[in-house]
Amino acid sequence: MIWKLVKNELPEQAKDVLLFDGGQIYFGFYSEIYNKFVVADDKVSLEDFTHWMTLPEFPSK
Repeated sequence: MIWKLVKNELPEQAKDVLLFDGGQIYFGFYSEIYNKFVVADDKVSLEDFTHWMTLPEFPSK
């Protein structure tokens, strides 16, 4: 897993990701319908985040 620049690439529609705004990390997903990230039911502008990263795999039992 690597951090990807929002300005270069967006995650798949509705796929959960980690988002970084330069100071904090958030959990959310990208909405193609709104062309925004959705974080805790709020629609947030793409420009508010610098990077995103997919979530890690779940641990095995």
